[in-house]
Amino acid sequence: MPLPAASAAQVTAAPDLVASYRVTWTAHGRAAQVQQWQLQRSAAEISWIKGGGREDIWRRDSSGIRLLRVLRNDRHLIDYSAGELRTLGVQADWQALGSLLTEADLARLRRLPDAQRGASRHYQGELDGEWVDLRWDPVARLPVQLMRRSKTGQVLYQRLAQRDSHAANWPRAGAGTEDFQRLDAADFGDMDYNPVVRREEARDALAGWRVPHPH
Repeated sequence: MPLPAASAAQVTAAPDLVASYRVTWTAHGRAAQVQQWQLQRSAAEISWIKGGGREDIWRRDSSGIRLLRVLRNDRHLIDYSAGELRTLGVQADWQALGSLLTEADLARLRRLPDAQRGASRHYQGELDGEWVDLRWDPVARLPVQLMRRSKTGQVLYQRLAQRDSHAANWPRAGAGTEDFQRLDAADFGDMDYNPVVRREEARDALAGWRVPHPH
């Protein structure tokens, strides 16, 4: 899914935290796929540890927002500089990266009247052609539960746990990768011989970051 465009809301600080989610994809006519993801969020870094040995580490500095993608199964690191992301047309919204959606998204949803009964707030509505049902934690500024349904299927995020700081028994994004091969995404065009590059180019194309082309 393309990242939302940057907005004024992204400058609003969200609390540092670590949270885990169960993520369930259900495509029409196929069995559900389930993964456990982990979010670690701070003012300068947002990381997502995902299933399949993949991790996304987003960092921001004076040059903008950059991405380090960890491919543990392949022992590769893919570096997307802020300039390369701009070249690809990726408008990375810091708030969306760390909260799965933005305050502007919330404003487009309808808040249900029973939201006052608990700590979370209940929203429903349509965003970018998808039906959204959201239980929102306004303190953590994270979904307790988020369902997005489209014509092709749905994805469900369910928060399992949350901490103010990292626990010793929770994994850390990027840990133990000192000997991984590091590639610059700006050089992908010169590395068609590399099967990892070909696969990541295809993933980028599915995300709308690149124009797909045959190899």
